Amino acid sequence: MYPFHSLSDLGEVFVPAQFRELVSNAASLKHFSYGDLGQLDRIFTHLRRGGAAVLSGRRDRIEEVVDYAERKKKELAPRKEKPGRRRGFNSREKRPNRNESASAISRLMCYADEFGNLQIDPPSNLPYLLELLGENPGANEGHPFLLPITSFQKLESALSEEYPIPALGSSLVAFENVLAPRSQETIACFQDGLQSIKRHLPRQTADVLEVGCGSGCLTLLAAQELADLEAKIYASDLLPEAVATTRYNVTRNSNHAGLIQLLPAADLFDSVSAGHRFNLIIFNAPWVVSRARNRAELAIHDEGQRILSRFFDDVPQYLEPDGRIILGYADASGPKAIESLEEIISNAGFGVESRHTKRVATHRAKRKWEHITVYELTRCSSSLTLN
Repeated sequence: MYPFHSLSDLGEVFVPAQFRELVSNAASLKHFSYGDLGQLDRIFTHLRRGGAAVLSGRRDRIEEVVDYAERKKKELAPRKEKPGRRRGFNSREKRPNRNESASAISRLMCYADEFGNLQIDPPSNLPYLLELLGENPGANEGHPFLLPITSFQKLESALSEEYPIPALGSSLVAFENVLAPRSQETIACFQDGLQSIKRHLPRQTADVLEVGCGSGCLTLLAAQELADLEAKIYASDLLPEAVATTRYNVTRNSNHAGLIQLLPAADLFDSVSAGHRFNLIIFNAPWVVSRARNRAELAIHDEGQRILSRFFDDVPQYLEPDGRIILGYADASGPKAIESLEEIISNAGFGVESRHTKRVATHRAKRKWEHITVYELTRCSSSLTLN
């Protein structure tokens, strides 16, 4: 679907990929600003006819429009016919389609200018907005861009939900689709691994890369634990919203921000410059061996362990000859997944020098506990063999 549409007084506007189905027809876009926001029935009628309403102006008036649509959302949904219960029964009982109703509410949109400033009064404090919507910086090509008001509300809500990280002595936030740093056990294992491996890293010249930085918790942890080495910490992630989340958390926890460089969002090593080799590579790999159904599951789901295999196919060319890997993995998918993991490690020419393991509560009925293990890996010529 086309990413740009023309909107009356605003000109060309950019629609992020995940919202393009909501704005499939440029003619359906209408801008309602300030005084127009009081025309609740007019806006609602536009939604009911399949249009998208772009709202700008006072926040309280915009919230009134959303509340009005929510109260009447049953009228927004096409009604599905329910077949009669017996043969020959001609009447039909109709019921609302909830998915269509939710889609209609999502067509209540707001917009940000080309710099990412939301046109809501008073202004919002959301940073890196385009990236948080899953787009790389500059994707809007200098044009304003649209987003559903519900998405804006979710992002703003994330700012108020903080996750305390005792190991860092601070709290982090996690925006939509980004794995929240809830597992203190996982963080403790990585802290043990960093403290153990530190003695093998050079002073002042050490380069460290975190693949899949997510909320930035491990990036910040590496910067903290390796601060006295003056190690340079690089970080990237597949999702632009994860890179933006890390950027936001690094900015809020600025003690070691000068040691951290964020790379563009890309798959595994795709954003790393050719020939750049690291003394340490950190990867908290996705540990559920099944298909990811949405963007939020990409951090933990790895169908057929394909991501893990590609990581080990590529990692040798980005690691110094005496470099090391810190790899996190959980046994959530059972012993066969762990056996496969260790076979992948061995086939790539690496060995396990040590393991740091903790038991973690899962809150699942069938399996109440699992184990997270952080592996310290070296090339087989200078490491212990798998056991």
